[in-house]
Amino acid sequence: MDRHLLTCRATQLQSGLLVPLLLLMMLADLALPVQRHPPVVLVPGDLGNQLEAKLDKPKVVHYLCSKKTDSYFTLWLNLELLLPVIIDCWIDNIRLVYNRTSRATQFPDGVDVRVPGFGETFSLEFLDPSKRNVGSYFYTMVESFVGWGYTRGGDLRGAPYDWRRAPNENGPYFLALREMIEEMYQMYGGPVVLVAHSMGNMYTLYFLQRQPQAWKDKYIHAFISLGAPWGGVAKTLRVLASGDNNRIPVIGPLKIREQQRSAVSTSWLLPYNHTWSHEKVFVHTPTSNYTLRDYRQFFQDIGFEDGWLMRQDTEGLVETMTPPGVELHCLYGTGVPTPDSFYYESFPDRDPKICFGDGDGTVNLENVLQCQAWQKRQEHKVSLQELPGSEHIEMLANATTLAYLKRVLFKL
Repeated sequence: MDRHLLTCRATQLQSGLLVPLLLLMMLADLALPVQRHPPVVLVPGDLGNQLEAKLDKPKVVHYLCSKKTDSYFTLWLNLELLLPVIIDCWIDNIRLVYNRTSRATQFPDGVDVRVPGFGETFSLEFLDPSKRNVGSYFYTMVESFVGWGYTRGGDLRGAPYDWRRAPNENGPYFLALREMIEEMYQMYGGPVVLVAHSMGNMYTLYFLQRQPQAWKDKYIHAFISLGAPWGGVAKTLRVLASGDNNRIPVIGPLKIREQQRSAVSTSWLLPYNHTWSHEKVFVHTPTSNYTLRDYRQFFQDIGFEDGWLMRQDTEGLVETMTPPGVELHCLYGTGVPTPDSFYYESFPDRDPKICFGDGDGTVNLENVLQCQAWQKRQEHKVSLQELPGSEHIEMLANATTLAYLKRVLFKL
């Protein structure tokens, strides 16, 4: 037979075998598990996401205040609402009304408040929708995630909530959070990483403590905690006594105090006895000193007795400090002067002198003790990462923080 003909037949045979072989190889590749980064849910802290309101009020506190609006508008953060006189309108809209009978809060008459953007990140990237720098919060971190291959609203989602309330009044939020985590698990083929900041860690802990261990083992890859106030924050006593403008210069502390007192989450963040000494004096005045055993008297003396009821309602929510039952990473700032105790010459309506300790400028270093205790109380790994010189908000954009997140997510 002609040698050329043999060569052609051999080539045809090889070609005929090559196509099925390539198909088999492609199918084999599809059968292999796709290596993905884990989906991420971001849980913001106190004041850490936008709020919107719609008005139909029977009366207003000033003739300049809007009585009725046709649609929802930004209640937090909108710097235009914090101007003199107008701020009185804002406080009257954003405050909560505590009902001593039901032991729950409600919105003022004619005010409806909602949380925009659950499942999205915009509500916590910038607190002010105009995207002014003063309202920048999770933006830098989210941009980093996007640079690593994440997609806003896809495998990277936000879980904003009404931060004025403590967890016991936000039941629907936790149902939505659980459903979103399960949905992300199904969509992206693996468990979720929870990244929380500040009071968002307390919310996340409350949530995890109430999930079955089997559910957590299946759906939660890790919990990354940034600046967590596990044992409460000393500066909360100043907030309740004389107000704190949260570094927003156009707001006077006494002016904002009514709103801060009305938020149940404020009293929830008072120092706890599982972290702080019973003997530590947080507030000194010419006539009295206040430790964590003196909260009832403290609330009486500042003229806010509802605060004591709020504390009783919320103190037990995470008081036992049951471990979260998942892999935990605790990142905490140090080396920043942090309010530790307060000296009032005129109590409570004048600004105090502040004695500083260590921490991140907001959360005291004592809170790290809780993560250390959990290392011995749960099987899942608990890691601690100090962030020297990292301030409470700035830690979200800290290079060490972002590098740590990337290592956890991509197992570098």
